[in-house]
Amino acid sequence: MQDFDFKKCTRVCHATEREIGPGESYFSALIELADEVVRQDFSKDNWQAPPEGCIGWWQSRVPVLEKGKIYWAPNSVLLAYFQALVSKPSEKSTAYVMGLLLIQKRILQWKDTVQQEEVEFMVLRNSGTKEILEVEVVDVGIEQTQAIQNELAEQLFTDVIQGEAEMELDPDEAQS
Repeated sequence: MQDFDFKKCTRVCHATEREIGPGESYFSALIELADEVVRQDFSKDNWQAPPEGCIGWWQSRVPVLEKGKIYWAPNSVLLAYFQALVSKPSEKSTAYVMGLLLIQKRILQWKDTVQQEEVEFMVLRNSGTKEILEVEVVDVGIEQTQAIQNELAEQLFTDVIQGEAEMELDPDEAQS
């Protein structure tokens, strides 16, 4: 599995290294550099346009955090990241688990399961655009599913206080 080097908001502007304070707006961008994806945060004053290699970006505000809540990246960014995972054969386990999570968040809808040669695929529909997506069905265990969920939570939220993620997969659903 490819490791990604992006984390939660650092609250530091990538362009100026100035701290982004509570209540202040900022922009986050997922940037594809060579064979890795990194997250860069920019203060509102230092954001001009999405950087080159940008997979997805969103505007947020440094929140007044509530205990135990994860503030996920916008749905469009979650979908762009999911589509990037689906296109990489080395990320099929992560793509499968993320597909199930996006079904739980009602961003994607399960439509069917199809067999193509020796490989089974879930057919999913984007709830907003109605686009059809296919993701390979992968046999992942409970521990691997939890590790993937933790990785996704670390990569795709805007800010967090210690607590449980809102987007969590029922371990029984991972046993397809």
